[in-house]
This record gives sequence, C-alpha cells and structure tokens, in this order.
Amino acid sequence: MRVLVIFGSPHSDGPSAQLLQALLDSLSDNAVISHFDCYERAPLPCTDCRACFVGNRCTLNDIDDFYQQLENADALIFVSPVYNLSFPAPMKALIDRMQCYWAARFKRKVRPAIAKPKTAVLITACGNDSLEGGQFLELQLKPVLTLLNARLMQTVHYFGSDKNRPLEPFLKKASDAAGRL
Repeated sequence: MRVLVIFGSPHSDGPSAQLLQALLDSLSDNAVISHFDCYERAPLPCTDCRACFVGNRCTLNDIDDFYQQLENADALIFVSPVYNLSFPAPMKALIDRMQCYWAARFKRKVRPAIAKPKTAVLITACGNDSLEGGQFLELQLKPVLTLLNARLMQTVHYFGSDKNRPLEPFLKKASDAAGRL
C-alpha cells in the first residue's frame, strides 16, 4: 500500500505531528510512506493561467513529483493545524494546485481525473476549544477529494491545544484511523 502524507504544519513536533506519528505507527508493515511537507516545499500559488484547461498538468513545475506520488497513492493522509478556520497558506496553495484535476474533469471531460481510487484521512489540530475548526477544513477538503478519486474514511479533529486539552484520546483516534486506510 502506497501512502502519501501531506503535512501542513510548520512544527515538526507539535500536536499535528504527534497525531500523524500515532497513525503511522499503526500502519501495516507493508505500507510504503511518502511525505510532502508544505512548509519545506512551499508550492507556488496557482496563477489561473488555464494551461490545464487544454493539456495535462500545470505550467509550474515545482511539484511535478508530488503529482506523480499523488496519482500513484493508495491512501492519502492530510495533516493540518487550523489557521483562521482554514488551512495554513502553504497547504492551501497545494490544494489550490489541484486545479489541474478540476480542469481535467470539468474542462477536458476526463472522468475520473485520477484513475486510481484512494482512501483518505484528515487530521487537524486547533487551538480553539471547539470542533468547528476541524469541521471547516473537512468541508473545504471534500470537494478536492472528489477530484482526486479519494474517499474520506476518517477524521481526527484535535481541539483545545491552547487550553492544554490532553492529546492522548486523540492519539488513540489517530492510531485507530490507520485501520481505515
């Protein structure tokens, strides 16, 4: 099983990373895991050049290897903190670059835009003491998952980090999410 982790946190040891690690530790030994760190490789933003309306891919080539990993993946794990009820800017830029799959589906009539079906998990971490932040990210991600031929199988929304809410129950949920992939 090929698993692609799309990591959107600037902190490699924060709650998002700890939740991800709990999930990864519970994956089967045959999982081949690739990582795309949105902060280490901040994607260029989509410029709406519309080249993808008539041809395959984006004219920007900074994430061509990511597209290949995405298309070949069996499972996707999106990991993100909640920033102003949205994804952090580098992760939002990556999500916006899925425009090429939107164009494939709706402009070039390629259905599905990615042939290989996928399962997906969304892990969020929010400072606010409310589920609302994670739920907003889930709502934003679902239409993109449709373009990627992916089904959201599990969400883990940790909230209350600013109030030091214990992480342990959410680590268990993240660990359990591995079984859904």
